[in-house]
Amino acid sequence: MSGWLVICGVFLVLGASYLAWRCILVEPRRLVVERYLLKLKRLPHSLDGLTIAFLSDLHIMPSGFGVDIAERAVLLANESAPDIVLLGGDLVHWCSAVPHLIPVLRRIKSRYGVFAVLGNHDHHCPWRLKKPSPWGSKPFSVDEWRKALKQANVHLLVNEAVRLEIKGTSLWLVGVDDPYTGRDDLQSSLKIVPDNDFVILLSHSPDIADDPHIDRVDLILSGHTHGGQVVLPFLGPFLAPCRDKSRRAQGLTKIGETWLYVSRGVSAGLPLRFRCPPEITLLSLKAIR
Repeated sequence: MSGWLVICGVFLVLGASYLAWRCILVEPRRLVVERYLLKLKRLPHSLDGLTIAFLSDLHIMPSGFGVDIAERAVLLANESAPDIVLLGGDLVHWCSAVPHLIPVLRRIKSRYGVFAVLGNHDHHCPWRLKKPSPWGSKPFSVDEWRKALKQANVHLLVNEAVRLEIKGTSLWLVGVDDPYTGRDDLQSSLKIVPDNDFVILLSHSPDIADDPHIDRVDLILSGHTHGGQVVLPFLGPFLAPCRDKSRRAQGLTKIGETWLYVSRGVSAGLPLRFRCPPEITLLSLKAIR
């Protein structure tokens, strides 16, 4: 009997060691490219084939941790020669990491520009709190973020919309401030957008999907959840800070006529993943004829 106990103990130790190796050392660095072809009703035919590279949750640390995988994410995005690059917030874990962030973002190549929104960590709010955490360095104001990102040719959207003219057609990019900490204002962001124009919304948290004005939007791109980080068989995502983990933790879903895509993110403050590798997302948009 004692021999069986020893054998079982050995297998338990080996199994735990394998899981720890996979969850801590392997999967957090196994960056994958997710590719989607999206058919969109209101997409103008002249924009058929428009490509978007979406990167979210870089979570670069003040120590420089995270720079390596962020650089790989940018390289993979550049290889696809995207028309537009969108950044979904939590660019850094604390603002003292911004000097590491800017050289990474400068490497991004995009035909029509690079656009970003802020996440809760960019405001120094690790949880659902508006008040910045006393940990780490002093948080950046929105103006400081604008100046910093301008150095990398990144256009920051904070509860505002920008009109892109591509092939003689209007495309509106709308970016809200972080919904997780209650900084979003989609209604005011949409004020200058004509009612029937095609709209892509960039929002750090997917819970923006509950906003009453979301029917004005054709496509939402979000992050924040890291896909749940730990996805258990039969139980699904474990660590997903959103209202509907079954639909909003990761991947593509539809709310009415609005598509929502949630990225698993490039990195995370806690470098632990199981059945939930980091990602960059490549979207090709197709007009319905």
